[in-house]
Amino acid sequence: MISRLGATLLCVACCLPAGAAEDYLSPELRGRVEALKADIQRLPSTRANARARAAVFWEWVNAYALAGRYVPVNATAVASGVLAYPNRAGRIARLDQAVRELAMLDDEPNAVGPLRADEGPFEVRSHATIRQTYTVGTKDIEPGGGFVIARHFMTGIAYQTDDEAADNYVSIASSNASVRFSRSEIPMAGMHGGFRSATSALVFRVTSGRLTAGETVTITYGDSSAGGRGLLMPSFATDRLPLPLYIDFDGTGLPVSVPIQPILVVGGEVAGVDGFAPSVVATGEPFTVAVRARDRFYNRATGPIPGWQVFAGDMRIGEIPAGEAPIATLTQVRFDAPGVYRLAIRSPDGAFAGVANPVLVEDAPARRVYWGDTHGHSGFAEGVGTAERFMTWARDDARLDYVTHSEHDIWMDDLEWGALAANARRFSREGQFIAFLGYEWTVQNVQGGHHNVLFRTAEDRRRIPAQEFGTLSRLYQGLRAHHDPNDVVVIPHAHQAGDYRSSDPELAPVVEIMSQHGTFEWFGRRYLDQGHQVGFVAASDNHLSQPGFSAPQGGSLSQRGGLGALRATSGNRDALFDALRRRATYATTGDRMILDFTVNDTGMGARAPFAPERRIAGRVVGTAPIDNIVLVKNGVEIRRKDYLTDAADRGVLDGEYLLVFASDSTPFHPGDNPRGWRWWWGELTVRDAIVRAAEGMDFHLDHLHSLDVTDGTSVALRTYTRGGTSGIRLALSDVRRTAALTLRLREGREFGGGPPRFRTHQTVPAVEVTLELRLLENGRLQREVPFDGYVDSVTLRRVVTEGERDVSFAFDDNGTRQGDYYFVRVKQANDAIAWSSPIWVGGFPPR
Repeated sequence: MISRLGATLLCVACCLPAGAAEDYLSPELRGRVEALKADIQRLPSTRANARARAAVFWEWVNAYALAGRYVPVNATAVASGVLAYPNRAGRIARLDQAVRELAMLDDEPNAVGPLRADEGPFEVRSHATIRQTYTVGTKDIEPGGGFVIARHFMTGIAYQTDDEAADNYVSIASSNASVRFSRSEIPMAGMHGGFRSATSALVFRVTSGRLTAGETVTITYGDSSAGGRGLLMPSFATDRLPLPLYIDFDGTGLPVSVPIQPILVVGGEVAGVDGFAPSVVATGEPFTVAVRARDRFYNRATGPIPGWQVFAGDMRIGEIPAGEAPIATLTQVRFDAPGVYRLAIRSPDGAFAGVANPVLVEDAPARRVYWGDTHGHSGFAEGVGTAERFMTWARDDARLDYVTHSEHDIWMDDLEWGALAANARRFSREGQFIAFLGYEWTVQNVQGGHHNVLFRTAEDRRRIPAQEFGTLSRLYQGLRAHHDPNDVVVIPHAHQAGDYRSSDPELAPVVEIMSQHGTFEWFGRRYLDQGHQVGFVAASDNHLSQPGFSAPQGGSLSQRGGLGALRATSGNRDALFDALRRRATYATTGDRMILDFTVNDTGMGARAPFAPERRIAGRVVGTAPIDNIVLVKNGVEIRRKDYLTDAADRGVLDGEYLLVFASDSTPFHPGDNPRGWRWWWGELTVRDAIVRAAEGMDFHLDHLHSLDVTDGTSVALRTYTRGGTSGIRLALSDVRRTAALTLRLREGREFGGGPPRFRTHQTVPAVEVTLELRLLENGRLQREVPFDGYVDSVTLRRVVTEGERDVSFAFDDNGTRQGDYYFVRVKQANDAIAWSSPIWVGGFPPR
């Protein structure tokens, strides 16, 4: 007896057109695809049949991609939504729409005609006029149909159609004079809408006439013909600015995506300079210093680039001539004596100046420090930019030693996975730059949370995706079944929180505790509290193809990206990967501090033999003055040494002060995602003192974090924290004993990605905080700001003008418990933080 599905497959196979042997689908898959098309037309998907349908759709999408055809932008995410998150009604409804869209493209390959755009280049934060012209394909656009002018949720680009004489005006015109358009809106979610919830998208609908093959339609973004300045460009440069366009052919509500065009946005004029050098070199060893000119948004600068003079202290070590290249190198630099060398860069006229990371020169380095980013995204997922730009940024702009382009598996098809593997092979150079193939296993925290998966090599690697392995235990099982555990590293992270109750001791040696999403030391501690032997790394999670040197993006990504430091004998692939696996790592918030830390001469990530007496020692070579070093034992801070506070009673209160905002990011519920970003917006008024200068310690982009000193007694401020700190350095003069600082902070709602489920983002009420300088104790005054179960804080400290940047530390401790663990946290005056990986004393590792 033949089942209904079997009969359908036989019918489909019999009815395939001549030449079906050349089909991009196998006969067996073609039969299942045609059956799926027919079933969707006959009966909407339900919880009973959606998963089976989505499995066929997933195979179809990947075959379609591998055939070199454009995959509709939401197709992979729709399949993932059903396969990775079953029984979600909203996701099931979108499956039918996605199947119909791909079916139309499959049945009529030329239905969607070509799209061409003005490719630029356009300068960041300039006003531009960009035209996208669509040529109608074989499928007409009927009355009621039209064009959806969507917006990528990460670009910050705004459109309007109300005032043609104003900025950001969008217009439409056709080569067919009989066609008329009307304006309306539709709700749109996903990467070209509100991402997690729908937002309105502009639609130009055909109200009269009909668009037929070969006719053109031009959408003008930033139409300036009536006097507007144009469309305001984003603050980031990119090689593929998304101006998403969808076509509704007949008004039935089936928008079909059109490929994103390669619109180029470039940086602005020079506003600063940064340098990059190896952190550790041998005495007399030649090395290269890279100098990068940047605009005010941290993009590569464009236009004339001044010459650069490079100094080590007072000694000029080289010069780079003026030109057009924003990135230049100084080669064959060497130092013939051990020590710490701090490199400074300036233009000959002194208009621009910057620094590079410190260089530690040793006679025979036992270990070196290698910098990388294991977590970043491009336009392959919900980000912006190409995979090639991601790699060139990592290698050339950030000067990383290693990187992983860890694209979300729920957005990725097999063709894109192949492209990531090809890039990892193409860009890697042993001892210079290593690209590890990897991806982000992407499920919600209730199913295990987000984990990055890295492979030692890019050869013949099968990803174990959420679509097929939708829980954490299944991910681990799949990786073990298809790969040697020695060639895999799995890294959970916190903002869609990994399940710290479960961890594979062979596969998951480190956890990510900081990214642009926030600072999450609590996440690493929870793994340690469960007895897992894990080290610490940080990453960017940048979504603009900017790994390793990432300025704040805004929204959930409101701070700089972090870095993972590896302590290894060389920069070769195996040495770096093995360092990750043995937890010879430390994490920083982006500054390239040099950190050494041992317990009884055992290094980071390792387990020392049991001994009741423990000698904890280390050294920090900072990029800025060291604020404090904290020793943590078994989750408790047991030692703290302050290097920055000026505790002396000098009788004169004039001087440098540091005002620091801090908020807790620990989840309210143990199984939840972290608390969101807290706003610190408001005004600081100073009584009986004068503010001579104010500087934000971690303020990098003026439109996200800002300070405005008005009259010497008032400072308007705007910043955010999520588990970290944000400091403002104040130079006060004419300070009386009655001086006080009063903060009036506005109401603001918490925000951030990977939103909490049990305690959703809350509105923080307005608050007033007064800090009287006469109440400083040992140079410090702290005020708690409690809210909804959390205790945030505002701290004022009098600080030394020039703090120590190279600090050796030592602590003694005793213990009788097997398996005690220790790690150190280092904080600098500029809000940068470094965390060592833990060191265990005695006991046994988990197996």
